[in-house]
Amino acid sequence: MPLTPPAPDAELVDKLVVANRILYRQGVVDGFGHVSARHDKSPGHFLLARNMAPGLVRRDDIVTFDLDGAALDAGGRRVYLERFIHGEIYRARPMCRRSSTAIRRASSRSA
Repeated sequence: MPLTPPAPDAELVDKLVVANRILYRQGVVDGFGHVSARHDKSPGHFLLARNMAPGLVRRDDIVTFDLDGAALDAGGRRVYLERFIHGEIYRARPMCRRSSTAIRRASSRSA
């Protein structure tokens, strides 16, 4: 596994950006929750947006991580703590191509 993988396919990055925005627009996530994709050219890496609102994600916000959750190209930008969960999913499930962590706010209404 190379230390720095080749650039991912542009279409994969675009799909990841769109996935973030769709999840936000459909109310699956708000300021929390995110979606990742296994790197198409390096199975020991995955792509995830930097720590930001999913509805605002753009191509330049996508960061490459290794399966230990180390950001390879964050450039000092904050990254999600949950990246470790994504890395462990990809490690445990070699055939898994994408993962999502959606956190919904608990309702303040009592049952």
